[in-house]
Amino acid sequence: MNAAQISPDLAAPDLVDDFKAAMRLLAASVTIITAGQKEARRGLTATAVCSLSMTPPSMLVCVNRLGEAHAAITSTGAFCVNILAETDEEIAKRFAGHGGAVGQDKFLNADWLELATGSPALDSALVNIDCVVSEVTQTESHSVFFGAVRKVRLNPAKRPLLHFNRNFFSLPGQDDA
Repeated sequence: MNAAQISPDLAAPDLVDDFKAAMRLLAASVTIITAGQKEARRGLTATAVCSLSMTPPSMLVCVNRLGEAHAAITSTGAFCVNILAETDEEIAKRFAGHGGAVGQDKFLNADWLELATGSPALDSALVNIDCVVSEVTQTESHSVFFGAVRKVRLNPAKRPLLHFNRNFFSLPGQDDA
C-alpha cells in the first residue's frame, strides 16, 4: 500500500473539525517560543514543543511558516523555549494574539533576559531552554525546528501553566499536597 492510498483527505471539513476538537483535549504545558533581538524580537504561544533527546540535549518546536516568529528563527538560527509559570497567563494570551499586540509589542510589560544565543528568555518563566537550530523539516504549513540546547535556566519554585480545552490551569505545588 502506498502513501496515497492511506492518506486522508486533508481538506475534509469534518476531519479538520474533529482534529481541532481532539487537540483541545490534549493537556499541554504552555510555552512561548522566542527569537531575535531588540526590535527584531518575535514570538508565539505554542504547545507544539517536545524534548527530542538527552544526548545531546535537543528540543523540537513546530512553527507556522506564515508567522513572524518563523522568520526570526530562520534569520537568527536560534530560539528559546519559555515554559510558562501559572503567573504568566496574560503574557501567554498576548503572544497568542489576544489583544492585538504584534511584533515587538508582545514583549512589553515583561522582563526579558538573554542566555547563550541572545534569544529572549522570559524572566518569570518556569524554565527557559535556549537552543541553536540544528535542522529544519518542512511540512504543509509548518517548519519543525530541531534545536541543540545551549543553556537551561530553571525556576522550580513556580507552578506550570497548562492548557486544556481552551482554558488555562495549573497543578498543585509540592507544598499543597
